[in-house]
Amino acid sequence: MQKILSIVFIILSVQFTATAQYSIGISLSGIGYHPKKEKYDNVNMYKWSIDKKGQFVAFSSITFFFSYRFNDYVGAKLMQSLVLSDCAGHFAGITHFGIDLHDDIIGIKNPNHQLSATFGPFWYYRKNWNENPNYKQDLDYLKSTQNNKWETRFVWHGGQIEYSYLIPESNTAITVNFLPAIPYLYTLGLGAKYLP
Repeated sequence: MQKILSIVFIILSVQFTATAQYSIGISLSGIGYHPKKEKYDNVNMYKWSIDKKGQFVAFSSITFFFSYRFNDYVGAKLMQSLVLSDCAGHFAGITHFGIDLHDDIIGIKNPNHQLSATFGPFWYYRKNWNENPNYKQDLDYLKSTQNNKWETRFVWHGGQIEYSYLIPESNTAITVNFLPAIPYLYTLGLGAKYLP
C-alpha cells in the first residue's frame, strides 16, 4: 500500500506544461442493463422493463460532475447521480468520489477526444422496495436502513468511464458516461461539460 501511495504522490507532484484544470458537467441517463439474472427474481416489479427478462430497463436520472485535473495524467472527480425513477419507479442515488485517470497515461494525445476512468468509493441508496409484497431482497447486494425506508450499499472499489468530445474553439465537451455497477447493472449516460 505504501508503494501505491508513493507512486500517486510522485504523479501528483510532477510539474507538467499543462496547467491544472477543473470542469463541471451534467449527464442524463435512461437505459440500463442487468448483465446476469438477479439472485432473486424481481422482474415483476420493473415498471420500465424493455425486455421480458428484465435485463434491459429504462429509468430516469440526472448526474452532476465536478472534476479537477492536477496534470495531464491524474485528477479527482466528484459525481452525484439523482435517479428520479429507477426501474421499479422509486427514487435512488449514487455518490462517488475517485481518482480520475486520463488517457495521456497510455500515450493517447488528441486535442478533441479524451477518455478517462475514475476509481474510488461509491455509495448507492434507493427507496426501499419492500413496500411491494413480491420483493425478494438480496442481502448480499443491499441492506435496509434501521427505519426500513432505504436500501443502501457502500463499495470501496467503484468506477466510472467517460469519453469526451471537446468542441473545437469552445470550452464545451459532449460526454458519454459508462457506469459499470458490476455485477448488477451497467448504465450509459449522455451529457455535456464546461471547461473554464
